[in-house]
Amino acid sequence: MTNWTLNRYFFRLYVVSFLSTLLAVFALIYLIDMIEISRRGGLPDVGVGAVALFSALRVPSFIGQAFPFIILFSSVYTLLTLNRRLELVVARASGVSIWQILIPFAAGSLLIGLAATFVYNPLSAYTKSLAQDMQAMSDGTALADDSDRVPWLRQSSEGISSILGATTVARNGALLGGVTAFVLGDDGIVRDRIDAPRATLTDGAWILEEPRITRIGRTPEYPASYRLPTSLKPEYIEQRLADPEAISIWELGSKINVAASLGFNSMAFSMQYNTLIAQPALFIAMTLLAATVATRFSRTGQSGRTIAGGVLAGFVLYVVTFLAKALGSNSVVPPVIAAWFPVLAAGLVGVTILLHQEDG
Repeated sequence: MTNWTLNRYFFRLYVVSFLSTLLAVFALIYLIDMIEISRRGGLPDVGVGAVALFSALRVPSFIGQAFPFIILFSSVYTLLTLNRRLELVVARASGVSIWQILIPFAAGSLLIGLAATFVYNPLSAYTKSLAQDMQAMSDGTALADDSDRVPWLRQSSEGISSILGATTVARNGALLGGVTAFVLGDDGIVRDRIDAPRATLTDGAWILEEPRITRIGRTPEYPASYRLPTSLKPEYIEQRLADPEAISIWELGSKINVAASLGFNSMAFSMQYNTLIAQPALFIAMTLLAATVATRFSRTGQSGRTIAGGVLAGFVLYVVTFLAKALGSNSVVPPVIAAWFPVLAAGLVGVTILLHQEDG
């Protein structure tokens, strides 16, 4: 009964710490994102309320990327607080091992990880898709996350060949934002350049709204719309241009199958899927890493060193995770290995250090 009471106490403190940290990070990211949108002049045709809504729709996806570090710092803070109040010392003196102390923390991380993967991820994917719709429907193309590396599609239909690029894809590939198209002549040389804030896919053609048509030696033209023939399907466009983070874990499996049926490289979608599946285990590994720097008794003036250790551990894991995800998304290593390597590395390092601290 005593252990059960102690576990509930530790679990409650940890969950409260996580929710407090999550709220603080959400507010910070929301403020920074709104300032960045205003600085870059995004969504110029809407009011402040719409900008605030747009930023609020983007923040959940940013929070999803920061979840492991929220877990890390929540664990460090909770364990450090218990340490400073000598509660860990009393628990250890009563015969409770470090592994028994970490059980409620690991259970909390597991539950948070499952909720983040199967509940929060679909929600953040949905809000991000709404933000992409909102961005594609606006004239504010400066907000594109990947505007410096626009993907291009080559298409040919009705005797017209063209190259199409976009900074935003929405509605499962049927709506593009920040569109640039090059229409080729019979000799393969660019004949027209067309820039438009958005393009909608209809039956056999793109309808570019409010385009600017530029031809060599002529004054730019500004018609109300422009029809660009295409033979591309929404599934093809989504596979080439869609952001995997804007797709729910419940839909990623079907997207991987569609990519395979179309002959595309599905590694980016597969990497995202395996990363989400490994997320609960990663949260537990982050808790173990936090325990390595926050469970040893420290006096009042030594907490700064503990926090610095936690920051360093989080930075190293971020670099490893980023490199592994890049390698997995680009087919250098299998996505399963790339997704689980940071988890196993962090978990093994944490267990090894804790075993050394506990048993010498």
